[in-house]
Amino acid sequence: MFQRFHLLDSLSARANVALPLVELGVPKRERRKRATELLERIGLGDRITHRPGELSGGEQQRVAIARALITDPALVIADEPTGELDTATGQKILEEFKQVAENRTIVLASHDQETLEICDRVIRLRDGAITTRQTQEVNR
Repeated sequence: MFQRFHLLDSLSARANVALPLVELGVPKRERRKRATELLERIGLGDRITHRPGELSGGEQQRVAIARALITDPALVIADEPTGELDTATGQKILEEFKQVAENRTIVLASHDQETLEICDRVIRLRDGAITTRQTQEVNR
C-alpha cells in the first residue's frame, strides 16, 4: 500500500478496489460483490460509484486501503496508512487492520504513535539505523 494512492481516475471506487481481482481471474459479479462489501466495511458504501476526483483525500486513502486488502493477502506493507485520515476514520482503519492481521503479517511504516500502538512489534529507525526494538502484548 502506497503513501500516494495511485488510484485510476477513470474508474469508480468499487472498480479501483476490484482491480487486483481481475488479474486473479475472479468473475465480474464476485469482484463487484467483494469490493462493495469491503467498501461498506470501511464506511464508503455510499461512495462506490464515485471516481477518485469526486472523493476527499481521506476517502481516496480508504479506497487504496480496501484495494490492498481485497485479495486477502498474507503480507501487507503499508506506508502511513492513516496519514490522510481524520482521527476517527484512522481508528476505524486501524481496527480493520487488526481484524485483517490475524494469520497475516502487516508491516506498517508510520510516524504516528497511535498508529504504532496496534503493532505487535515496533522497530524504530533514525537516520537509517535501528535505534530501538520493542515487543508489546496485543489485545486481540
